[in-house]
Amino acid sequence: MSEHSAAFAELLEINERIGPAESAADKAWFEDLLHERFTMRRPSGPLSTKEEFVAGLATGAERRTTMLDLEIHGPHRAVARCTVEKWALDDPQIVQRFDNLRVFLHEDGRWQLITWLTEPI
Repeated sequence: MSEHSAAFAELLEINERIGPAESAADKAWFEDLLHERFTMRRPSGPLSTKEEFVAGLATGAERRTTMLDLEIHGPHRAVARCTVEKWALDDPQIVQRFDNLRVFLHEDGRWQLITWLTEPI
């Protein structure tokens, strides 16, 4: 497998793991994944730092990710775009949908999420 193919497979796996990790409030996994300068734009608009994002994790609704695009730009940069469906805990018939743009850096031998922008669909 080429380096590009291996990076693509790794990034695809990371992106597919984000939803279940968020639903399970897997703080250790996110501590490892998120870059120290991570920033997230929440669907409601405010920005969150790594510390705020991790502190706010709580076991919650099921999420399903559908990858739309994954681009690797050289050895250190990648951009992923996906939609995420999130089921309401109190009413599983209600599904929220979000458009996500995620920017990754490859540092210290691993991919780290540095920017995550999400908007409701």
